[in-house]
Amino acid sequence: MKFLRNPKTLLILSYFFIGLVALLPRTLNLGQFITDDEARYWLLRSQAFLTYLQTGNYAATAITAHPGVTTMWLGGLGINLQHLIVDWGWLPSGNFASKLALIRLPVALTNTAGVVLGYSLLRRLLPARMAFFGALLWATDPFVIALGRILHVDGLATTFLALSLLTACYAWHHSSRKGWFLLSGVAGGLALLSKSSALVLLPTIFLLALATEARKPGPLLRYGKVLPSLLLWGGAFGLTLVLVWPAVWANPWSVYQQLRIGVEVEGGSPHVQGNFFLGHEDDAPGPLFYPVALALRLTPWVMLGLFLLGWGYRSLLLQEGLRKSAFGPDLSAMTGFTLLSIFALSLFEKKLNRYLVIAFPMLDILSAGGLLWGAERLAKILPTWQGKAEAIGKGLLYFVGGAAILNVAYWHPYPITYFNPLLGGHEKGARTFLIGSGEGLEQVAAWLNVQPDITGVVVATTMTPPLQAYLRKGAQALPRKGDKLPEQTGYAVVYVRNVWGKIWPPFDQFYPQTSPLHTVWLHGVEYAWIYQVPPPISQTVEANFGQMIRLRGYTLNSSKVQEKGLLTLTLQWQTSQPLSTNYMLFMHLLNTQGQRVAQVDTSPAGPAAPTKTWLPSRFLTWEHPLPVAKDLAPGTYWLALGLYDLPSANRLPLQAKLPLGAPSDGENTLLLGPFTLP
Repeated sequence: MKFLRNPKTLLILSYFFIGLVALLPRTLNLGQFITDDEARYWLLRSQAFLTYLQTGNYAATAITAHPGVTTMWLGGLGINLQHLIVDWGWLPSGNFASKLALIRLPVALTNTAGVVLGYSLLRRLLPARMAFFGALLWATDPFVIALGRILHVDGLATTFLALSLLTACYAWHHSSRKGWFLLSGVAGGLALLSKSSALVLLPTIFLLALATEARKPGPLLRYGKVLPSLLLWGGAFGLTLVLVWPAVWANPWSVYQQLRIGVEVEGGSPHVQGNFFLGHEDDAPGPLFYPVALALRLTPWVMLGLFLLGWGYRSLLLQEGLRKSAFGPDLSAMTGFTLLSIFALSLFEKKLNRYLVIAFPMLDILSAGGLLWGAERLAKILPTWQGKAEAIGKGLLYFVGGAAILNVAYWHPYPITYFNPLLGGHEKGARTFLIGSGEGLEQVAAWLNVQPDITGVVVATTMTPPLQAYLRKGAQALPRKGDKLPEQTGYAVVYVRNVWGKIWPPFDQFYPQTSPLHTVWLHGVEYAWIYQVPPPISQTVEANFGQMIRLRGYTLNSSKVQEKGLLTLTLQWQTSQPLSTNYMLFMHLLNTQGQRVAQVDTSPAGPAAPTKTWLPSRFLTWEHPLPVAKDLAPGTYWLALGLYDLPSANRLPLQAKLPLGAPSDGENTLLLGPFTLP
């Protein structure tokens, strides 16, 4: 026990704990699903980036305006890692989930290391308990975790921005050593290489430097002293861009154009795939978008901490003397960065709630200060708790920290589905924002993979690449062809991000018109609907047998009557509920006088599919042979059919319109025809 009370031991354990809490949710089940952006863009871009590096085509590494350079570096590293492990025989070549986990692993580890490094910086800026609490909330923030475990740009931009700002706070407020300015500039350069929205860091650093000088006594000329530190920071920032992005070596003008396009063109235009906000389609949401996103993405304890910080900020600055304390300017810098980020993002038409994640580490850290201040104030207000601020602070740390860890465990492996439960949770978030980036499609694939006909038909979907990745060998997912389904489509999959507003045809004929075979739910919200697409049928029929069985249509083939004495009738059935009885089908060929000239009794969907095995909403199509005499007289005929219970021979009640002029074959008999047989 004495060993555990040793300050150095406690420090080491605190680092280990923060690292473990950050690592596990970012790496466990790392290949669970793939996002649409990863499948369509970032896997391909990472492979292309790696190829250009290997072939020396450095100018071609200016691939996208994001610019996503750090993502592609780490993605390329992950691709090499998974190739190496497959070559060593440690991983089956067809295991996509494991391959994806290895490709994502460098990104996840980088973001994990960012939290640990951030904790180290926080210990230099804030009191130990506030630093630990802030790092813990950062490590367990579900929004940050969700974007920090995929091959994308937002998570990396968030990590590098946080590290740059925290290092800058230490450099200007505490140290003044050149190395810290350089490190902050390097992290800032990596942030911009991740995503162009990191440009918000530049005015933040400039204002931080000026505010630092403003707190010092002296004439106005003292502001000139800030220039060397800014030049040092800017030099490290620019040099990082040059060294890390090979395109800068070969064609700096193209790099400038890429960044300009990313800010002016992409940011200034609505999202190309459309957008959704507050219950309706909205391609360019207004300034309310990010404040609403902020509220819905916060955890309840971070929201409470920010409220307490806002409530007590004036008291902290004026009454407690925090303005003169060591960490007052740091909290002010974090607050300024957060407000500036929200303001800057709101200026652009293109808005997605994930863009706001860059502000969340600072919000987590600030909320830790608010929660601890609230605990101290509570200890002073309540007479029975006076003098117990230390114990209350520890208790709060344990309670909120435990709740944060349990919250992460609950939402894993889909932390992107998290929304603030105090404001309606996931259901409210789904009605407010465009949701669904690919999560849940692996469950769709798992259901499709066990269908016996999956390799003989096509799956039509609105989310082709992320679904195809998890389908078994031989199964194929294809997009729509204009307003039509691909040929041989057997299943249609509609995804949640495509059901807000107008449903894309031809999927509008399924959702919400018909009942799906299977629905995938994630934390109380429907994410994907699987529909069966029946094979085409020549003649449609509206005929119901009993309360649960429907005949949708038929196809008659009389081409083999004279050659083989065979008439074939293809019937297509559907049931609305599970059936408890195995019904039989009778088919009678009648002449115009109502005389039976041929008949057969069989299972309505073939011998391999008795009616007890029929599943609700599934179509069953079967070709029934009806033997007839080869010398059957040419003329007009009718087909009579119906369903009956085998033990009792009682026919199921029929609900259908009977054609005029049809002969009679008893009650509850459906007459098809007339047909002219050769």
